Amino acid sequence: MQFTILSHAGILIEHDGVRLVCDPWLIGSCYWRSWWNFPEPPAGLIADLRADYVYLTHLHWDHFHGPSLKKLFDPGTTILMPKAPTRRMVRDLHWLGFHNVREIPHGERFRMGSSFTLRSYQFGPAVDSAAVVTGGDCHLFNCNDAKFFGLPLRQIMRDFPRIDFILRSHSSASPIPYCVENYQTLFPPSTADYDSADQFARCALFVGARYAVPFASNHCFLHAETERFNSTATTPEDVRKHYQRLAAETHQPGECVVMPPGSRWSDTDGFSVVPFDFGNRAGYIDSLKARHGEQLAATYREEAAAMADFDTFRRYFEGLLNALPRIARQRLLPAVLFRTRDAAGTHLWLVDPKRRHVRVVQSAPSDCVIFDVHPRVLNDCASLRMFSVWSASKRLKIHLPSAANIGSAVGPASRWLTVLDLYEVDMLPLRRNFSPRSLSVRVRRWREAVEVARILLRRLLFGRRFSVAEVYTPTARISSAQRI
Repeated sequence: MQFTILSHAGILIEHDGVRLVCDPWLIGSCYWRSWWNFPEPPAGLIADLRADYVYLTHLHWDHFHGPSLKKLFDPGTTILMPKAPTRRMVRDLHWLGFHNVREIPHGERFRMGSSFTLRSYQFGPAVDSAAVVTGGDCHLFNCNDAKFFGLPLRQIMRDFPRIDFILRSHSSASPIPYCVENYQTLFPPSTADYDSADQFARCALFVGARYAVPFASNHCFLHAETERFNSTATTPEDVRKHYQRLAAETHQPGECVVMPPGSRWSDTDGFSVVPFDFGNRAGYIDSLKARHGEQLAATYREEAAAMADFDTFRRYFEGLLNALPRIARQRLLPAVLFRTRDAAGTHLWLVDPKRRHVRVVQSAPSDCVIFDVHPRVLNDCASLRMFSVWSASKRLKIHLPSAANIGSAVGPASRWLTVLDLYEVDMLPLRRNFSPRSLSVRVRRWREAVEVARILLRRLLFGRRFSVAEVYTPTARISSAQRI
């Protein structure tokens, strides 16, 4: 078996002449020119790429990248994906022209060759997944963006008592706190960089992987609206250093290996790592901006001509409000304002769940969250039902109402972003969760429900907050016989 790192979250795994590609965002940018691969894949690597199978972990565009899929892969390519409660990903693949789609139920094995298999595991309220790929005697755990812990992680450890490689993300895509206006003064000093590196290291050490590879977070921002976020990145070298410290403190074996695009490993030759200076981040970003200057300039021209489309916005949010249960409309979701600016001026569009109203207003209420968003982005999100990728793009600004504490102010914004995710993966209206397909999927994922119940009970009965250090404590490793 051998594998090659292709990009941010792209990997090619080969065994016995069969080639599997996972999450191929390999060309251009994603999220309205916001995200770019850092570093970019070598051109020769992409030119020679072919695949017998493509596995897509989830719907976000840095993993499910339409332009890369259409340009680089034959429409007859077998696309593998997790069997989720809904068919949203399947519909999107059909829209792109891919109809040879195989859905893999949670925990089941898909055989690609006589000794080459993939097992798919789902995690989280929205559809996210990981894959454990086995070639001969080698087991590669592509954890990607899925934040497994507790019983769901122990299920994987039971199925694979020995994990040779774990590839996992190491930087948060959440818009909170960084997209919040004046977040530097509203929030306590951010520990996001440390937390991301710590989660990576603790998870890798907990599963006992021989090698841990920082993965699925190697991107940068080139769009003028988001380039300020480049300073918030957690680099693979930051992760490696933290991993080494934690491994030494806990006396755990294992090695963290930084593998830029083009780097390879094989069971015959070991590692072949392409050198790249992650410390010169600013210089490389400047070179990318120069290389893609014409694309960025064309995008700015197109965006300057975009006009906000209220009718499409209204139809989307009327559908969402009608899909919400009454308690959510009345108690959980306060009104929210979307503010967008085009050549005709500034537009204020209020979404009021309690009254089921979506309307134009003349001034912004003082007591509601305001989302600032470009009209082109807003139009695309409403027409394509893609608000679920909007928050990751960081092409938004969040203005919080004044409140006694930051927690009560940021809560409504977080709940709105969560509801948008749930609506777009067909989990609203709630009755959709009780279809035969959805129930069959969720029964296989019963361990997540147990973990949610544990977290809530600990919080309600003992006031204990969720702790990454606690769920990934290296000394808490359990034997194979004890795993559930």
